[in-house]
Amino acid sequence: ELDYHDAASVNDRCQKICDQWDSLGTLTQKRREALERTEKLLETIDQLHLEFAKRAAPFNNWMEGAMEDLQDMFIVHSIEEIQSLISAHDQFKATLPEADGERQAILSIQNEVEKVIQSYSMRISASNPYSTVTVEEIRTKWEKVKQLVPQRDQSLQEELARQHANERLRRQFAAQANVIGPWIQTKMEEIARSSIEMTGPLEDQMNQLKQYEQNIINYKHNIDKLEGDHQLIQEALVFDNKHTNYTMEHIRVGWELLLTTIARTINEVETQILTRDAKGITQEQMNDFRASFNHFDRVQYSFLFSSSNIHCSQKQVSFHSIYNLKNLFFSLISCLSSSIQNGYPFLDLMCVGH
Repeated sequence: ELDYHDAASVNDRCQKICDQWDSLGTLTQKRREALERTEKLLETIDQLHLEFAKRAAPFNNWMEGAMEDLQDMFIVHSIEEIQSLISAHDQFKATLPEADGERQAILSIQNEVEKVIQSYSMRISASNPYSTVTVEEIRTKWEKVKQLVPQRDQSLQEELARQHANERLRRQFAAQANVIGPWIQTKMEEIARSSIEMTGPLEDQMNQLKQYEQNIINYKHNIDKLEGDHQLIQEALVFDNKHTNYTMEHIRVGWELLLTTIARTINEVETQILTRDAKGITQEQMNDFRASFNHFDRVQYSFLFSSSNIHCSQKQVSFHSIYNLKNLFFSLISCLSSSIQNGYPFLDLMCVGH
């Protein structure tokens, strides 16, 4: 229109400018779309990272606690205690499928992050800025938990077997101790009663006491067997036994006291025989002496066995009191026998002695 000689060149330049502007607009739109798409991808990855951190931290703490519990040393003293631990362990094992599902869900989150990065060729790290727990750490700890579970099973079952063995030892010891303890007490009572109530010639009393002594000696194999069972209990580190009130120490003290008692009783009768023969005392006079002192013995005897739960040490003191009284009795016989032979009345002499 203007009839410009170079109008075509100007038009070309204008067209190029328009084309470049259109291209710039297109590139700008593509750039905007790419940035928006990348932003959404980064937001998705960020949400996945947050979800991973939210679930991985408590799961990691659970695995660490589980490993600590599975390796925890336990000390039990009864079948009930170990069965309680086994029950708790079974409950823990029942939660493992659920825990494994949580583990797989956590790992799938990280897998999704890596898939997004690879699919869109994003040049970013797959590491999680919100969590110090890594996928490799989760895998390692989970394998450790799976390894410790059967080991814990084995140790608990071994301890259960040991507690069953300990219980058998307890019952075996108690079955014998509950027989031996009363047997010793019964023999003690019989000896004490016989020393008070025996009548007749001293030789007959001696024979009866010798028979008592032989019966006691023949019973010793039961004490030896109980000692063997006690040794097994000690080696098994069993320190309690609810099936009996008798301990080996009580049995030992009672047994030694029984041996001492029968020996002293026999010695007492032997002393009576020697005193009788040396002083020329008749059997009737011996019976009179014994009748006068048996009253004191009965008082001691009544006190001695007034309680079925009296301790051996208390019994020993009481038995010693009886024998001290008897020693005084026979010392008095030696002193009084010559006076009786000289015609002094017996009751008068007893009053003087008293």
